[in-house]
Amino acid sequence: MIPIPRTLAAARALEGTVPIRAPIGTGRWTARPQRLDEVATVLRFAAEKGREVRPRGAATKSAWFTEPSDVDITLSTGDLSAWHYEPGSPVVTVGAGVPLQVAQIRLAAYGLRLALDPRSPGATVGGILATDELGPLAMKFGRPSEQLRGAWGVRAGGSLIALGDPDPTTGPAHPESAERHPDPADRRWLTTGVLVSATLPVQPMPPASRYVSHDVASPLEISELLARMEACCSAPTAIELDLPARSLSRISHVGTLTVLVEGSVASATDRAGELADAFGPKTGFHDVAPEGWARYPWRGDDVAVRLDAPADALASVAYAMRDAANAPLAFRASLGTGVGYAALPAHLPGEVIRAVLETCRDVLMGRGGEVTVLSAPAELRRIIGLERLYA
Repeated sequence: MIPIPRTLAAARALEGTVPIRAPIGTGRWTARPQRLDEVATVLRFAAEKGREVRPRGAATKSAWFTEPSDVDITLSTGDLSAWHYEPGSPVVTVGAGVPLQVAQIRLAAYGLRLALDPRSPGATVGGILATDELGPLAMKFGRPSEQLRGAWGVRAGGSLIALGDPDPTTGPAHPESAERHPDPADRRWLTTGVLVSATLPVQPMPPASRYVSHDVASPLEISELLARMEACCSAPTAIELDLPARSLSRISHVGTLTVLVEGSVASATDRAGELADAFGPKTGFHDVAPEGWARYPWRGDDVAVRLDAPADALASVAYAMRDAANAPLAFRASLGTGVGYAALPAHLPGEVIRAVLETCRDVLMGRGGEVTVLSAPAELRRIIGLERLYA
């Protein structure tokens, strides 16, 4: 939870505690533009010289994209730090290079927040929007791309683009020169372009957050708990399933279903209490998020897998993956958004990893689901024939 600074000085001091990652570029050259026109200049130069450009923020998802050897120019977004918020406004404009945690601290001084909670610690606003990286809050507030109200960006080649209703204070001197797109959720241009600033809605910070948790050991048990939740009408903000891998601190293979309930102190407490009663004995009730909430399950060189499917299908595929691997694979899912993530340890034999992925596709094939390999060690991709499917 973001602490609420009471003064501007307190907000600035709190910002100073945020660990901002500014990795050195992996291309032969690094550009660090500060404004929209400077980004356009870099992309125009790259197009004229036939150079490959790779935007880079906090590098929290850099393994998901182009190999470093394919990059000539690394465009660091660290200095794209625009900020525009008028007290009482329903929106805020944020530069692509601003870490989300910094934006949340600034808004907390007004009792507000962005309804974004990506699983990558330290992610920038630009990185979140470029990859549409969602967290548990997307169940109630929608995906990042769905929340976007307006944006300024630059296409490959250096032409300016205005999405939706962009903030004129962060735009070009001659806004009419920019290509206009009425739908801010249209992200197709981002595959080769660069987001510079974004206008997003702000939400009131809830006075209270309550986390209701119950252990689960099968897809059937998960379905039963979800049915009880719907029957008691607790209006949850988010639903997370966590199946941890074996560890010293969590030796059981049993997973946990956690429901977040937000609102006033009285409302959140009462609704969470009703849900705990509906879940039955041994239900946990906490004021702070459980370990692993809104985080990816993988570490180091694990093969990172994303699964898109309805909640019941995610529960089924999670246990099917474990059966295929004959091991307690780490798995986390936002059941309310239909997105799950699994970690396949790199030390598993290649044929086992291939069998797990084939099991995922078989389980989800008739349920409208998709399986995506986000990243894997290069040597493992060659051994088992993995392709990077998500970009």
